[in-house]
Order: sequence, then C-alpha cells, then structure tokens
Amino acid sequence: MRKLSKIIFSINFLYIVLIAAQIAAIIFLCLTLPSVMPLALTFMFIWIFNGITACVLFSRRGAPEVKCAWFVLITALPVAGALIYLFASVKKKPCGVLKVEKNNEKTPKTNQNCDNSSKNSLLYSLAAAAENTCGTALAGYDRAEYFSGGTEFFNAVCREIECAKKCVYVEFFIVGRGKIFNSFMTAVQKARENGAEVKLIIDGVGTAFRISRKELKRLKSSGIGVKIFHRLTPFPRARLNFRDHRKIVTVDGRVAFTGGFNLADEYANITSPYGYWKDTGVAVFGAAAKIFEGMFLSVWGCSCTDGGGNLCKNDGKALKKRKKHRDFTIKLPLNGEFECLPFYDSPPHRTFFEDAFIYAVNNAKKRVYITTPYLCGSAKVLSALEFAAKRNVDVKIIIPHIPDKKYAFGLSKAYAREISLSGTGIFEFTPGFMHAKCVICDDIAFLGSYNLDYRSTHFNFECGAAFGGKICEAALRDFEESLALSKPFKDDKILPHTRFLRFVLRLFAPLM
Repeated sequence: MRKLSKIIFSINFLYIVLIAAQIAAIIFLCLTLPSVMPLALTFMFIWIFNGITACVLFSRRGAPEVKCAWFVLITALPVAGALIYLFASVKKKPCGVLKVEKNNEKTPKTNQNCDNSSKNSLLYSLAAAAENTCGTALAGYDRAEYFSGGTEFFNAVCREIECAKKCVYVEFFIVGRGKIFNSFMTAVQKARENGAEVKLIIDGVGTAFRISRKELKRLKSSGIGVKIFHRLTPFPRARLNFRDHRKIVTVDGRVAFTGGFNLADEYANITSPYGYWKDTGVAVFGAAAKIFEGMFLSVWGCSCTDGGGNLCKNDGKALKKRKKHRDFTIKLPLNGEFECLPFYDSPPHRTFFEDAFIYAVNNAKKRVYITTPYLCGSAKVLSALEFAAKRNVDVKIIIPHIPDKKYAFGLSKAYAREISLSGTGIFEFTPGFMHAKCVICDDIAFLGSYNLDYRSTHFNFECGAAFGGKICEAALRDFEESLALSKPFKDDKILPHTRFLRFVLRLFAPLM
C-alpha cells in the first residue's frame, strides 16, 4: 500500500496521466471528427498554442525545476496555463549593475578577521566569482557588529541614523506601522535636521497593506524620498514575480546594516504573532559599506516608482543614460583592518548566491550550519547538502517550529524529510519562528536577506556578505544557542491527505 501511494504521488505518474488524457482526447476526436469539427479545430489550436509555449519555455535559460513546474501548469490548464506563463515571463530589463573599482592609494592591512585557511581559499575564490557575476569585490572594513535580536539591531540603526550628516539610504521588503516605524521616523527627522538626504525603497508586494498612504505622505512630508519597487496594482503584472527582498540601511557611506530584519514590530518581538521571532543581522563600518550603498542606488535609479506609482521625473534622464551604459561604478578605497565579501542578486541577469552556496558546501570539511525560515531549495542545493553529510561533514539545519505560512512549512517539512535520510540533521526552533538567514561553512559565515528557497535564489533581489573571524565566531555561537533551544525534526507518520498536499506543493514550489 505504501509503495502504491508513492507511485501515485510521483511526478512520473502525473505525466503519464496527463499524456494518457490527451491521447484519449485524440482518439475521441478521430472517431467523432465529422460531427465535432468546430470542437476539433478548437482543440487543435489549443495543442498548437500549448506546444509553442512549451518550446519557448524549454528554449530559455532557467532552473530545470522551474521549467518542469511551468510545464505541468501549461499542460494541466490548456491556454490559461500558457497565457499565465507567457505573461509572467516577460523579460525584465536589468537594474544598474555595480562595478567596483579599487583605489590603489592605500594598501590594506593584514586581514585579522579571517584566519589563514579562509584567506587563501574559500573567501578569495568566491571573491573572483562575485567580481565576474555581480561586480562586487573583497572590501575592507574597520569593525563589524553581529546582532542576534531585533531590539539591539534597531537601536543601533536608529542611533547611526540620528548621527547622519550626508545621506541615509534604506531598503526593506516590509515596512509596517508600529513602534519600530515610529522610532525610525524620529531618527530620520534628526538626520534631516542635520542636513542629511534620506531615501527609502520599499517592496510593493511585501509592504502591501502594512503601511497606508497616510504614512507614505508622512514620510514624504518629512523630506524623505520614497520609491516603491514593483507597486502592487489591481491588474497583475509580470514584473511582480521579481521582488525586492533586500534589507539595507547605509549611513553616510561609512556604515551599512543588513540581515533578515524588516522594519516592523514583530522583528523586535514587540508583537509575537508566531511565538519568539528569531533573526540575525550585521553592521559593517568602513569601505565595505560603500558597496551596500551602491546596491541601493542601482535599484533606486532603475526600477522603482514614487508613492503614486509613477516613475520619478528626476530618474527619467538617468534611465535613458543607463540604456547605453548600465554600470554603476564605485571607487572603493583599499583600507580597513579586516575584509568581507559583499554580494547581491539582481534577477534575472545577476544571480550569485545559489552557486556560491553550493561551492561553499562542496568545499566544507568540518561543518555546514544553516538557519532558514523556508527549506525548499533546488535539486542541486539539496544534493550539495546531502553529499556533504555523506562526506561526514557536520550538517545541521534549523527551521521554524511555529510557521508564518502553513503552506511554506509543509514544503519545508517535505524537503527536510528527504534530506534527513542522508544524515543531515534537521531541527525545529521550539520557541517560535526562525527567520534568521545564516549559512556557516567551516570558518566563513554568509549573512544577509537570502532564504533557502527558489524565490530567494531565482526571483528576488537579495543581498548579503561573507565574513570570517570574529563575525563568523559570533554567528557560530548564536547558532549553538539556537540549537540548544531546538528539537530534532521528526516526521514519521504522514496521513494520505498530507502526503498528497505536500506532493502538490512540491510540484509548484519553484513558482511560489
């Protein structure tokens, strides 16, 4: 009985059923063709249209899982599925691409924050790939601070904003009304009194219904430039599939904050919709902050709208210039006591993290520790984790115990069950929701806005940085503390309806 259920809920069985249904339809039409000619012509048009769409689908670049999910949708929903795909896959013009040029006036000091093994291997190998993929480079910094909770993160952010003299650039997926938003506004007003320019990018989907037009007007009346990334409208648009999931705050180009935090109360546990909200972040002081500033500006001048949904007039000329030259150049001074590697994803043309993650996991010798709210990566991501476990690398992943989205939690459990069979340790964070986004491979920690799912690695604008030394040590301690509060993942008994639901979710996971 168990073997039969596995066969029924397999992708191959679904393909067989769909093909059999179409063969039956062809036979039926052949037998009754004279009397149903109009219907036959209609079906012929549908098959031709679907066939052309499928050819377009598989001729384009992209992950195999994403293509298979689209193919199932196109096959299951004749015409409608094809139209959805064609509409959602309209090519998007790339945002400005960073181009970091190092200023050779100064020589960097010895990198005390990366041990020798990381300095001459993983971090430097990834730096070459980052330079060729997204234009960033190893950057110096004077000091960095790791945050294991929202209260200290937002206190530090507001403290730095209050001291701003030149510019404050803020980019969040979610901005929600509440105490954190009010504290942010107070800090911004002080920055404005100091003469600092303040700009804010918010995502149109992530922030939908979290902040009103009144609050947006309040922001603008305070002298803040506000832009909405892919504004949510009553009519669907293909570009909505690409979202700005980045979390960036830069102040005067001297300090940059990133991590998993959004500008809302639950991230500081002021409200607790899903138990204790666990998150992480990092602040970097020095030259590396300029790269995060460049990430912000490359999006600011390219694909955002103002609060009214219109392209800002001042950016129209910049956009025309970028049609000829899309590089956004940063002169990066070679100074700083330590080094880190900032990076970003800017789909559909600039994607770095998934390949960097796989490379780091494949080269890990001691440990691969991960915290993520969602576990539904591509086949090559899961394969890298499974093979690392088989190489006797200590692989541990912490996922939430209390989910924010039940369908995403069901997906995470399905993938967790699969990779746990290879020896990967999966744990649930029992106090609440694990929203932290951290990957530790041996002595390098990747911190930023990335989730371990298809959307983060293929469709979202994301950012992060790789650190060694003290920041990696702090992330490792935080992981061990979270692990002590977690319980081993168990998923022994699965009811038939749960198995079916997970099968459907996995089928369309690449499109969620």
